[in-house]
Amino acid sequence: MIGYQLGAAAAGRRARALAAVGAITAAAPVLLLVGLTRRFAWAPAGSTGTLWALVGAAGALVAVRSAVQYTTAKRRLGALRIVVDDQSIATQTARQSYAIPRARVARIVEIDGALGGLRVESEPEPGTGTVLVANVPRGGEAFAQVRARLEQWRAIERRRRSGPARRLLLGALVVGAIFFLPFVLDDLAARSNLMIGVFVLVAWLAMRAALRSR
Repeated sequence: MIGYQLGAAAAGRRARALAAVGAITAAAPVLLLVGLTRRFAWAPAGSTGTLWALVGAAGALVAVRSAVQYTTAKRRLGALRIVVDDQSIATQTARQSYAIPRARVARIVEIDGALGGLRVESEPEPGTGTVLVANVPRGGEAFAQVRARLEQWRAIERRRRSGPARRLLLGALVVGAIFFLPFVLDDLAARSNLMIGVFVLVAWLAMRAALRSR
């Protein structure tokens, strides 16, 4: 039997990383909005003070959200207990406890990175179709032992990453946008503040969607 948990230091590091990622994800669309507005020197008459007030309020909300996320994540990670034996993997959190029998494990995925770990998924429950998931975050001292035991159950999948060709194409598109899009927008948007506003809104929505899909 292998007992696994994150120590206080590991839980704190992971919670800080989660809060930092959340803060960046929340703040990036706001920074993009401000940057584009300043780039085109566009703002409704008399609204500059209001714009910066809204930016300040958004920054304060991001800070509060990050603090709450850090506290919640640290408490949740500190309470997490994983027990793996020959028959099952059991998960205990502050709110619930459940186990996935070895015979009902449908998939084991390893996620790379400091915020990664192992994800154990059960077969759908008969009647309800519910899939139980046991998450084993990386960072605890016995992580390698848990991984080795689970690898005896079934092959561990790795989260698929984009191939080299796709990454090269994406990089080329980004570089092209950085160099050429501003000239196109200067030509089109200079004719209408409405066009600038529409572009800023579309860019903001696109960035939020991209960050949420990661």
